[in-house]
Amino acid sequence: MPRFATDRGVALLAALIVMAIVAAMGLGLALTTSLEPAAAANFEANRAARLAAEAGIAVAVHELAGMADWNAALAGTAASTVLDGGAITVDLPDGSSAGLDELTARATCGRPGPCSDSDRRAFTAARPWGPNNPQWRVFGHTRLDRLVAQGDGLPPVAIVVWVADDPAELDGDPLTDSGVGPGGEWRPGGCVLAVRAEAFGPRFSHATQLATVARADPPPGCGLGARLVSLRSLN
Repeated sequence: MPRFATDRGVALLAALIVMAIVAAMGLGLALTTSLEPAAAANFEANRAARLAAEAGIAVAVHELAGMADWNAALAGTAASTVLDGGAITVDLPDGSSAGLDELTARATCGRPGPCSDSDRRAFTAARPWGPNNPQWRVFGHTRLDRLVAQGDGLPPVAIVVWVADDPAELDGDPLTDSGVGPGGEWRPGGCVLAVRAEAFGPRFSHATQLATVARADPPPGCGLGARLVSLRSLN
């Protein structure tokens, strides 16, 4: 075979390889360019959900500070005057929808569906306190753009806030905040509540914040007022 024919075949193969590499680079650049806006939108949606959940905690702490009887909140007879009430349906990250009852069951028993008393008191890895497991009561719910005046520019993130007795109060009664034993002795967990806030936003964004709130006065007085003891994210 003539030498120029062999050289021409090698040059064609090299050109094809170069074209394939350039095409792959162009496709990668196109994919990166198209995915960046989606990634940025998801980041902003999740950030908005986290901040909305923290806003729900802040509202609850402020209102609990002026509430004389926290047992009324644990019983569900006293609720937020700032957060809206009524029915609500939110979109979950798995694509399904849920109302307040299902959201409360998920928070209390870790799964949707009916939540029996034995389920609430069961020892699990997520709820290791047994009979002192938090039994969440809806304190209120709203949307972030409705929480503040002229909030039309805020994202429409749904916020749900629950309250429960602090599980450190080992009295076997998660619906009563007392902290005083039968002999008048002070028990840990008295005048302390747990507050849970979940936020559901666009692009199936979801955030959960869990706070511990204590009375501002030391025990056994436990008068009005409240202070935020701890705050952590659950997802």
